[in-house]
Amino acid sequence: MRVFRAGLFALLLYIAATLLPTLAHADPLPRERVPEISLPVSPVKLSAKFGESGSYWGGVPHSGLDFDGNTGDPIYAVAAGVVREVATRGSYGRTITIAHGDGVASMYAHLASTEVKVGQQVKSGERIAQMGATGNVSGSHLHLEIQLRGAPTDPYGFLFAANPGSVSEPPGWACRIYGC
Repeated sequence: MRVFRAGLFALLLYIAATLLPTLAHADPLPRERVPEISLPVSPVKLSAKFGESGSYWGGVPHSGLDFDGNTGDPIYAVAAGVVREVATRGSYGRTITIAHGDGVASMYAHLASTEVKVGQQVKSGERIAQMGATGNVSGSHLHLEIQLRGAPTDPYGFLFAANPGSVSEPPGWACRIYGC
């Protein structure tokens, strides 16, 4: 009977591992459910990518993408949603979190100022803040984090899964970092 239970348990583990994708690699939303995705800054100058390790992040992998820029540069919502939080969060400094539905949220950190309030509906590409250097930083930049059911996931898949029904061509900077 013990062997049967152990075999059944192993079979259930195998089925669960096969059917359930890893959160960090899951596509945050089905492409048909994401009608419009915008980049959070323009021009795009990426200074750190998801998963990098280093002393800046306390020995844990980096939980988002960092976009370099100047204090006061405009920050835009990456997708439509409802502002869930406007706060100061320790090493993240001043932040905005937007809920996009289906357990997906975007967090914008190190902001100089915010231009939205909790409960406000925002559109993709709408200006929501100004870039800054609040929290634990070495200079002005935006930390963009995409959270899937509370767990950070690589923003690259979210940003470039746009254009339902067609394959988005990632920009040159993304190909240099991620290898297209």
